Amino acid sequence: MVMAVIPTNGDKSMGTGILLKREYPDPRMLPAQPSWQQLRPQLALSELIPGQYVSTTAKIAYVKTSERTDPLGTKLVFTGVLEDSTFKAPFVSHRISYPLIRNSVYKFNSAYVHEFEDKSLLLVVTENTKIESKNVEDYREFVWTPKIESIKRPVHYVALQGVITTVHSNSGLIKRCNKCKSILNDSCPNNCNIGWGWDLRVSSRLYDGSGSIKMILTKDIASKVLQKSLSELILLSSQPLPSTTTNLFQTSICSIKIPDSIEVVEAVSEYVSSYRKSGKLIITDGSNLAYLPTNEEHQFSDFSTKLLRATEPEDMKIIRRLIEKALELGIKKVTCHQRMHGIFLLEEPISLYRCEKARLYLGFSARINVQQSGATIEWTPQAYVRESVLDYVQLRREKGASASAITRFLTTYRNRVIVAPTGNYGSIVEVIMRKAGDQKVSDNDTRNLLEFWKQIYDIDISPDEIPLLRVKIVNSEATFTYPPSMCFFAGGDSLVIPAGVQKFIENKKSTLKTRMDEVAGKAIHDLRIGDLSLGSDAEITEQQPDLQTQLLQETR
Repeated sequence: MVMAVIPTNGDKSMGTGILLKREYPDPRMLPAQPSWQQLRPQLALSELIPGQYVSTTAKIAYVKTSERTDPLGTKLVFTGVLEDSTFKAPFVSHRISYPLIRNSVYKFNSAYVHEFEDKSLLLVVTENTKIESKNVEDYREFVWTPKIESIKRPVHYVALQGVITTVHSNSGLIKRCNKCKSILNDSCPNNCNIGWGWDLRVSSRLYDGSGSIKMILTKDIASKVLQKSLSELILLSSQPLPSTTTNLFQTSICSIKIPDSIEVVEAVSEYVSSYRKSGKLIITDGSNLAYLPTNEEHQFSDFSTKLLRATEPEDMKIIRRLIEKALELGIKKVTCHQRMHGIFLLEEPISLYRCEKARLYLGFSARINVQQSGATIEWTPQAYVRESVLDYVQLRREKGASASAITRFLTTYRNRVIVAPTGNYGSIVEVIMRKAGDQKVSDNDTRNLLEFWKQIYDIDISPDEIPLLRVKIVNSEATFTYPPSMCFFAGGDSLVIPAGVQKFIENKKSTLKTRMDEVAGKAIHDLRIGDLSLGSDAEITEQQPDLQTQLLQETR
């Protein structure tokens, strides 16, 4: 559970911080109230219209007495928070003669909706607003259970529950300007030139099935999550790290040179996605263009040569994707294992004892940073505990669960999944009682799921897999149909891992670094695009440990 404060408009984001003070709206500046013969719209809190007098019925979630100052001196007002089943909104009531009681429901007739610069709202109860107390038998219609999708405006103190899908690189121990409080990379973006100080934060993205939201954990909460105080980290940052480190997930790096230009084939086809099978070096632009070293293997009828220049940003995107694809092919050639959950597996998944039917996936990730002068590849060991939905369904069936019970569980209690082979997060929105061999990809694509997964990802799917899952992918409005063997529950999210199993996992992790470096060295040595060799002179080196990098890896 994560406490959230003040999401911004547009790109939804939230942070745990101090409530910002707002400019109090002067009652004398409010527009004149319309005559009582004119109807006021009866609106829910999520439907409030800025700049209008409206009527609404809501519960008093919080109320206190405050003092305000005007030309006649000080006056008392009620301030607090209103709540209904759709939203929360702060309010100020100038009718101090009408007492408002916490957790009671009132109807406010002709209250003014004030909008601040950040698009947040304030309901202003004036002396002409009529207030009616309501007797309510069922208070559930005045309790808001927030979902990220329903947060349309900034709102204070919202509790959300979800999965952290991304931890951004500006997390951990950071440098902050002493004046403008901006995060510093090399220098202050506002050129304050006053100096800087250390700070601790975690910048991430939270996903709850309905949508995602940017989340900032400030110093106090980040310290609790990392179990390290800011003063402890500042002390460590002033001391050199020892040459030996207990961090089992130490990163290795290597650099490769990129020539000024690379000649490739640019082909046009209506079905370029059909050529993305993992055994071939070919990439697509997402529509009808494909890029490949030569046309001999694919025999495109509409193609031409294209010179990719390292100085052109669009060409660099193609070069990066070609390098990523070539590297993936080289790693698979060495390990003879598929890419799964966004990592390259070093061995077959290991079944775990007393952990339902979960398996341990051991491997590493490879992150490529491409620049005009060359590319840097960062290698990091990874170990994930995952249980496929197919195994979970079979386990429940062995215990005697009905199809309806499994469907209800998958769409409510265990609907957050990780999809293969990318490792993206998603939410199950529908369970389809149909076998994978009988399911077409789409109305425009007549292939069934077996053919699709074999041609696109070179992964074999059983034709008898059931049920199929409609999954909404995080940070996207797209919904796709997945076979249950390619959707997974994550360890620590919905799986309880016994202490003995956790110790076994840690022991397996300790062997990953050496194995990863051996595979990376072979894959880099054979890295090529057509006849162009890129990694023959590259060497795998151990990244020198620094506190900021180590803390970021630990946070992730």
